[in-house]
Amino acid sequence: MFKRTTITLTLCVALLVGAAACGPSLVIQNVDYSQPVESVLTPDSDEMVHDQRYAIKFSISPILEEEGVSSVDEIRLIRNREGYYFVTAAGFMNVYVLKAEESELELSKKIEISGDGLGQPAFNQRDTYIELIDMETGATYNLDHN
Repeated sequence: MFKRTTITLTLCVALLVGAAACGPSLVIQNVDYSQPVESVLTPDSDEMVHDQRYAIKFSISPILEEEGVSSVDEIRLIRNREGYYFVTAAGFMNVYVLKAEESELELSKKIEISGDGLGQPAFNQRDTYIELIDMETGATYNLDHN
């Protein structure tokens, strides 16, 4: 009886250890997702923007609705080191920080910049933050996903 229990227990432990060893174990750390240069994207008639350089395509309709505008000529898009996307446009009062999920972009944070709306926004990638410059007013903002 004792021998059978010991063998059964040994087999169970061996199976658990073997199953754990078969799972994904490769982890690459310290990945830098940043885009060195902002993308300036023109929405199509369906309010879709497509950045072929960085392989992303999405609808700006929810952002336009959130801003209370019907259309924009261009969208400004940049990605920080942690992989968050920053989106804004001329006339927007906010910068939208979006996190990439499976087949979707989820709002992580909405950063209010100007009650009057941005004049000529431009993003720059900096080491630890995204710099937003309103070229019309000269105002500069240092942004991160927090």
